[in-house]
Amino acid sequence: MEIEGSGGDVSVSGVRYNVIVSGTVLDGFEPVQVQQAFARLFKVSEAKAAQIFSKGNVVIKKDVSQDVADKFVRAMERIGAAAHLALHFDLPDNPIPNAPVNSDSNATQSASVTVSPLTSGSASGKADSSAQAMQFEAEPENTGSEQETNNSDGYRADGNSADGNGDATSADHAAEGAKVHPFIFYGNGTEYFRIWIVNVLLTIVTLGIYSAWAKVRNAQYFYGHTEIAESRFAYHAKPLTILKGRLIAVLLFVIYSVASETFPALGAVLAVLFIIALPWIVVRSLRFNMAMTSWRNIRFGFGGDVWPAAIAFILWPLAGVLSFGLLMPLAMYKQQEYIINNTRYGTAGFHFNPCAKDFYMIYVFAFLILLGAGIIAGLVGMVVQPLSVLIMMAVYLYIFAFIAVRSANLKFNNTELRAGDFTFYSDWDDLSYFKLFFVNSLLTLLTLGFYYPWAKVRTANYKAEHLELEAHTDLNGFLSGQAEQVSALGEEMGDVFDVEMGF
Repeated sequence: MEIEGSGGDVSVSGVRYNVIVSGTVLDGFEPVQVQQAFARLFKVSEAKAAQIFSKGNVVIKKDVSQDVADKFVRAMERIGAAAHLALHFDLPDNPIPNAPVNSDSNATQSASVTVSPLTSGSASGKADSSAQAMQFEAEPENTGSEQETNNSDGYRADGNSADGNGDATSADHAAEGAKVHPFIFYGNGTEYFRIWIVNVLLTIVTLGIYSAWAKVRNAQYFYGHTEIAESRFAYHAKPLTILKGRLIAVLLFVIYSVASETFPALGAVLAVLFIIALPWIVVRSLRFNMAMTSWRNIRFGFGGDVWPAAIAFILWPLAGVLSFGLLMPLAMYKQQEYIINNTRYGTAGFHFNPCAKDFYMIYVFAFLILLGAGIIAGLVGMVVQPLSVLIMMAVYLYIFAFIAVRSANLKFNNTELRAGDFTFYSDWDDLSYFKLFFVNSLLTLLTLGFYYPWAKVRTANYKAEHLELEAHTDLNGFLSGQAEQVSALGEEMGDVFDVEMGF
C-alpha cells in the first residue's frame, strides 16, 4: 500500500490499523442505549462512555491487523456506534514534508493516518494527497479520577490491555471472532402485577392448591419475556404435574409432624430418611425443571446422578457445619459445580471451569468487610447508639449485594457450552446492584409487599442487561445440529418426568 504525500510516495509494508470511534450513533439506535452498550463492552462507566462519544474520534484499538480491526468495526456497528479505521505505522524523524514533528528529535513517532471511510472489507484506502490534510490521531489524555491506560493494545479504562494479562472485555471477544448476543428482558411491572395479584388471591382462596398454576404462570411470564438472539425462552410444565408432586410433599410432611408429636423416635427416623432421600429429590426436581425449559424449541436437560448429589448437598454442607462454617463456601461452590456440569442444552453439555479459590475468597472478603464495619459501628455506638445500628443494617445489605454480584459474575464467566464454543459474560456491579436491592427492599416494605412485582421485574431486567452469550462458532448451525440430534433420540421430554419434587 502506498500513502500519497506531497513530494512523493511513502511505501508502507506490514500495514497495521487503528480503530476509531467517531462518536456518531447509527440510524435506528438510541444514543443512550448505544453508550450503555459501549460501557458494558469496554468495562467503563456510563459517564466515561458519554464523554468518549461527546469527544469523538477516540482510538479504541491500536496497531492491529485488518482482520482484527474489521471485527472491531463490526462489533461497534452491532451496538449502533459508528467506527472507522486509520492506518497505523511508525514514522522516523519528519518523514513527510510539513508533517508534525515530535519535539524530541531522537524519538520515533507513532502515527495513524485517517482513511475514512475505510470500513470492514476495505484495505485499499489512501490518505488525502495533501500532506497538510493528514490527521495524526492521538489517543485521549488521562484525565479525572477514573484513569485510563492507553497503550499499543488499545483503549481500556481498567488499566489492563485487551490483549495482555487483564481480563478481556466482551468487545475483545467480539473482535476475536465471538459474536455477542445480549440477554434482553421485556417484562413490565404493571403487567406482572396483574398476574401476581391473581395468583396470590386464588392461592389463598383455594388453600394453596392454585399455587401450582401460580408457579407455571410466573415461570411462563419471565421465561417468555426473556430473549437472546431474537428468540425467547419457554416453560412447558403442566400445573397438574406440579400439584401432584406438592400433594405428595404435603402428605409426607403431615405424616412426619404427626409422628413427631405421637412417637418422637419415629419422627427422628423419618427425619433421617428424609435426609437420605434429599439427593434423589434434588435430582428429580432439577431434571423436571430443566426438561420443562426450552429455547428455540430445544429442551434443556439434566443428567446428574444421585450419589454425586449426596456429596454436594449432604456431605459438603455437613463438612461446613463441622468446620464451624469454614468449609461452607466450598459446599455452595460444589453445589453450583454439580448443577452446571450436569446440565445440557439439547445434547450439548455445560461445563463449569474450576474457580473454587476465587469463590471462597468472596466470603473471606465479605467477612473482613463485616469485621471492619463492626469495629467502626462499635466505636460510633459509644457516641451515638442509633447510628451504629443503621451502619450495620446498611453493611448487611451491602454484603448481600457483594456476595450476590461476585458469585453471579464468577458463575457465568466460568461457564461454557459445548467445550467453549459458547461462553457467557456477566458484569454485575456492586453499587448498582446494591442500589437496586436497597430500593426494592425499602419500597416492598413500605407498601406492605405490594411493590414486590415491580421489584422482581426490575431484578430480572438488571440480570438480563448485565449478561451476554458469546458465540465462538455459528449459532444457527449449532442449533440445527442440536435439533436433529434431539429429534433422533425420540424422547417425549414432557412425559418422561411426571412429578416435580420442588421445594
